[in-house]
Amino acid sequence: MARILNLWQRALLQLRVAGQGACVEVGPGVSLLGQVRVRGIRRRDVLRRAARAVSLLGQVRVRGPGLVRIGPGVRLDGRRSAIELVTGPGAELTLGEGVVIDEGVSIEALRSVRIGARCRLGAFCKILDNDLHFVEGEGIREGAPGSHPVTLEEEVTLGPRVIILPGAHLGRGTRVKPGAVFSHRTRAGAEVMGHPARVISPA
Repeated sequence: MARILNLWQRALLQLRVAGQGACVEVGPGVSLLGQVRVRGIRRRDVLRRAARAVSLLGQVRVRGPGLVRIGPGVRLDGRRSAIELVTGPGAELTLGEGVVIDEGVSIEALRSVRIGARCRLGAFCKILDNDLHFVEGEGIREGAPGSHPVTLEEEVTLGPRVIILPGAHLGRGTRVKPGAVFSHRTRAGAEVMGHPARVISPA
């Protein structure tokens, strides 16, 4: 118990909190493998339903005024390269139960990005729901392109360096090969590869 409390205290000490108006909700059993930097989030809102034991071995950066939901059993491994979770005003970014995210992954939600339970995101993947690149310290400019929600259903696997573009909807169990760039819809169990990506084995 003492070790758990020490880990938890160390985790809180390593949070970088500044600004107002955002919220991070964390389910039980979450493992945050990194130095967690949270920007634009009130201290009382950070880790609202936090796990008792948190292991910090890398970097996880959460920024922006939106809502980030992290489900139970999620694993964020930023030990070799930082993971970034970015939200715009009123946006929601959801990581379902048991999601595993490897190093260097970047997810940007200006409206909605939903990662279903037990998905696996390989190293240096990028997911975004808007073609506008988020720049820290700047608001959303007038005339910005519209956002299109991105959904990964349960048990989707993205290989390293996959890019998922606005409007993509990947059916349950879809497998995306490394380096693919995808912006469409797949049925359950599909296999996707290429740049631009194509579905090579639909269910």
